Amino acid sequence: MASKNAIAEAGMRLLIGAAVSTLTVVTVGAAAVLPLPHLAAGVPSVTVSPVASDQKRVCPGPLIRLSDDAGQDAAQVTSVGTPTVVYGTNGSAGKVVSSNLAAPDNTSFPQLLTAPGSDGLLLAGSQSQQVSTSELVGLAAAACEEATTNSWLVAGATTTGRTSFVLLSNPTEVASTVSLTIYGENGIISTPGATGIFVPPLSQQVFSLAGFAPNVVSPVVEVTSTGGNILASLQQTVVRGLEPGGVEMTGPTTGPGTKHTITGLEIVSTTTIAERLSREGGKDLQAILRVFVPGAEAASMAVTLKSETAGTVDRTLNLGALPGVVTEFPLYDIANGSYSVTISSDQPIVIGARSSVVTGGVDFAWYNAGDTMNHNFLFTTSTGPNPTLHVLNDQSSDATVTVTSRAGGSLVVKVLAHTAAGIPVLPNTVYEATSTTVLTASVGYLGDGLLSSYSIDAPSPLASPITIYP
Repeated sequence: MASKNAIAEAGMRLLIGAAVSTLTVVTVGAAAVLPLPHLAAGVPSVTVSPVASDQKRVCPGPLIRLSDDAGQDAAQVTSVGTPTVVYGTNGSAGKVVSSNLAAPDNTSFPQLLTAPGSDGLLLAGSQSQQVSTSELVGLAAAACEEATTNSWLVAGATTTGRTSFVLLSNPTEVASTVSLTIYGENGIISTPGATGIFVPPLSQQVFSLAGFAPNVVSPVVEVTSTGGNILASLQQTVVRGLEPGGVEMTGPTTGPGTKHTITGLEIVSTTTIAERLSREGGKDLQAILRVFVPGAEAASMAVTLKSETAGTVDRTLNLGALPGVVTEFPLYDIANGSYSVTISSDQPIVIGARSSVVTGGVDFAWYNAGDTMNHNFLFTTSTGPNPTLHVLNDQSSDATVTVTSRAGGSLVVKVLAHTAAGIPVLPNTVYEATSTTVLTASVGYLGDGLLSSYSIDAPSPLASPITIYP
């Protein structure tokens, strides 16, 4: 039996516990009634405006071929002629310095354009080259573009009579290691030697695409780099039997996404092309849309063609593409004219388009998807027939577009909501464009036996203000 003292001690502990509990309740109740001091602080942050770095653009350089000047040594890459390069800025303080990238096999060189870092300064450049030899005929125009760590080339072919080169330009002072991942109509292509490609600083390396992926009808190339950034370009030439069939130089298209826009797609010579499709080697005269789905699921796409010709009704196609393979869609029964093409997809895709001209000679062009431009952008034209600024206003309000030559003179054009327009411009000229809405834009050239195009892309935002949170 417990002692009386033990019982007393236990009772005392119970009384103390009850008293503490009561005190706790009273204290909590008081805390609920009495006002407490309120402390609040926003997330600390600071906005930093980096010092603007020099702007750089790379022009891919002259056309090339697999032979020497005498037409011998088919394993040797040599350059052909010299392109016309036009460049400039939108400010008097923006002096552009042009320098050459090293290219051991070239007699003329890729150019690096450098402008000083300055708030609001825009830099643009482009090149073009017209050739007429026993192997190469046609016009090849290209924009001078920024180098990046990842890009997509949707162009070219390596079947009989089709020669495609991949040009890797490193405009930085750091060596670059590049990997090429190549896809075709049958899926990913095993490509020994396509990884670990060394591109020295301030230089260009050129590779025959057939050396990595022979006999491919519809190649798509993803280019990734570590170290120095790379501008990837692709040159394609066509020979049908003994007849040269054109030449083109094209840059990267926009990366995987669910919406893309191509402006200035020229559909021409449709009747003559239809007659030639059944001839040997004539199949790729047909205008096509090339699509690659990099993911694991098939893509359903709505493709809308907006004519630049007033009064023409938009044409919409509903298409599907399998994952992991490249698919081409012929653009049959499309009237002659200039078109903007918008593609909406339920899966990320990359796209490009090709068309041909066979009137007064044979040539072809590749068309890239382009960025949506800010309200103010710079572009240049080089040498070529009937240069045209092609724009798409995909917004819900009309756009007033003012195109001003750096040499003087302006043109004001109204582009209605959800419509496309072609604005004639002069060759070999630097232009600044302003618009009341955002636009997608490109420059195109079209003449007898001559066809080429390049997209106008927005500059990277690397020197934009950033907010830092500790």
